[in-house]
Order: sequence, then C-alpha cells, then structure tokens
Amino acid sequence: MIVYADILVLINTYVNYFVLLATCAFLRTPRRFLRLFLGASVGGICSLVILLPQKNELISMLGQLGIAALIIFSTFGFDNLHIFIKRLASFFLVSFLFSGSVYFIYQIFKPDRLIINNSVIYFDISAIALIIGSAAIYAVIIVVRALNGGFAKKERKTVKMTVEHNGKTVEFICLIDTGNMLRDAFTDMPVAVVDTSISRCLTIDLNNLSEETMKQNKLRYIPYNTVGNEGLMPVFKPDCVLLEGKRVDNLLIGVSSHKFESEYKAVANYDIF
Repeated sequence: MIVYADILVLINTYVNYFVLLATCAFLRTPRRFLRLFLGASVGGICSLVILLPQKNELISMLGQLGIAALIIFSTFGFDNLHIFIKRLASFFLVSFLFSGSVYFIYQIFKPDRLIINNSVIYFDISAIALIIGSAAIYAVIIVVRALNGGFAKKERKTVKMTVEHNGKTVEFICLIDTGNMLRDAFTDMPVAVVDTSISRCLTIDLNNLSEETMKQNKLRYIPYNTVGNEGLMPVFKPDCVLLEGKRVDNLLIGVSSHKFESEYKAVANYDIF
C-alpha cells in the first residue's frame, strides 16, 4: 500500500489531538485548544518515522518515549519532573488503549488499508469514517470524565490544604464539596474559595486592594454567583498548593470577604484532584 505523507501527518495529528484530549480528561487538567493542537501537530510530524526502515523493538520503544515526551512538553510545558512524568504516564496509558484496540483489529481482520511500522499506525480512511470514529472517541472521553467526577462526588470530606504565596505559608482545613462549582473562564481551573482570615495570613487585605497590591499578589477578578448573590471575586495562582502533602497545580485561590464559621477555612470542588 502506498503511504501518503500528508495523509499520514493529518491522520496522526487528528488522532493525537483526541488522545491528548482524553489525557486531559483523565488528569482533569485544563484544556487549551492551541496547546493541544501544538502537541498533536508535533505527534503528527513525528509520525513520519513510519517511513524509516523498521528498527528493533528497543530502539523503537526509546524513539516512541522521546516522541511522547516532546508531545507532552509541547502540550503542557514543564512544571516539575514529578508532574511531567505523571502526564507522560497518563498519555502512554491512553495511547496504549488506543493502539491496543487498533492492533487487535489489525490482528483479527488483517485490513489491507492499515500499516504498523516503528510503532506508528497508518490507515487509509474515508472522511466519513474518520468523523464517525472521532465522535465515538469523544463520546468515550465524556463518559470517562463523567464517571471520574461522578465517583468522586459521592463523598464529602475535609482535607488539609497548605498554600504558599509570596514567601508566606498558611495551613488550614479545606472542605471538598460539590457546592463550589466556581471555575475560571479563561483557564478552566477550579477555584478554592478561602475565607478572609486566610487571606490576611497571606497579607492580602481585601479592604485595600490597590493596583500595587493586585500586581504584587498577582490578583485578578472573576465573576461568581451564589443563591441570591453575584459579583466579582479576586483570585490568584499561588506559588504552591499541597493537599494532604501532595502538590496540586491546576488550582486557583479565590478570596472571600466572609469568615467561615466552622472548622474548615476553604471550600473546593473534587475537580482539584
């Protein structure tokens, strides 16, 4: 079968986009179209290795590891080694599920229009079949994301949260509850709302939010609404957030003007996990 380079890159870019989308759903991290498209495009271009002579399994595996690392870096950047490896492992898991399914079809049906070489898949497929297949993949992503959130939301609990920001560190109890559905419209990050006592510990005075204070603490406003109330809430991306000692990066801190009259000093959704 003749392999067309343009179709090869296009198909693999398309597939990689949905694999990255599924990876985001698995990790419950914000999805940014341009970064997803960049990572998918890198994967699509790297798929040209199918045109090279077939290598042994070890070289092929190392090559795929390097390509996957490049895709993850292009999509998510590099925060720290632990998070990078976690994202890379999740991407491999989703990719293995997809590749395993394709390889199963390949072994059972031996289609004439499919080639696997150097761990890269090429298949000559019609536009209609591609659209139907994409819709099926996206439906699976939605189901996985719903189940992932649904199982977690059955439980209501408190956790120990530590926030580091501008050289200040404060530790407190955070309530994990589905009642807080606040998310940032630009980054799609969930927002943990802390009470006014916590903001004072971080030297953020809501009564004196001058332009200098906003800039120093990297504060900005996002809209919020509750039962019978709506407005703008100042939020910031802290330098570090720990939940039960484990680092969390996809989280913003919203500063409430009220004091919570309970043991917990913040409210967050299960999406932060």
